[in-house]
Amino acid sequence: MYFDALLPILNHKHRNKIAQMKTKTAIHLLVRFSDSLLRDRDTISEHNHVIKREGAVWFGKMGATVAQRHIDVLNNQVQEGVPTFVYLVKGNRRKSTIYRGSLAVASKSLPKEEKHLIPTYYADLDIPKYVRFWVKLTEIVPIEFSDLQKMQVASSVLPIRETLFKSSSGHFILREAR
Repeated sequence: MYFDALLPILNHKHRNKIAQMKTKTAIHLLVRFSDSLLRDRDTISEHNHVIKREGAVWFGKMGATVAQRHIDVLNNQVQEGVPTFVYLVKGNRRKSTIYRGSLAVASKSLPKEEKHLIPTYYADLDIPKYVRFWVKLTEIVPIEFSDLQKMQVASSVLPIRETLFKSSSGHFILREAR
């Protein structure tokens, strides 16, 4: 195929665009999180307060980071106007609460000039030094698990519910189920 012949001579950014054009399905991100560090506050409420005040919020993910190639694809999708989402899953494997965030930017670092776009509890608990990956979200809304059923973990042949139950990974790349 024409695109395959071009891949060796293109830079990393353009290879990701070609790969995305070949698959024609957007990728999304699922991140697990916990409120265990917060005593009397709710993670999503704290983030939504910042969105209401500033129009966007940075959500930090501790632990393993997302591969740069996926970050590039996510950001390219956003730049091209493709609706791109971060699914935030709170709770244990049997009972979870799910939210969908609209992605503006994904990054391995928080821009210094945008520290005002993180909830205050991050600084109170010294969280930024443990964060390896950040997503800037413009909206966070609750969704039902059935809304997530149309997605599939890109690296799994199992239904999403089973993958989430069997895996302890903190994040997954998602595609629309075919």
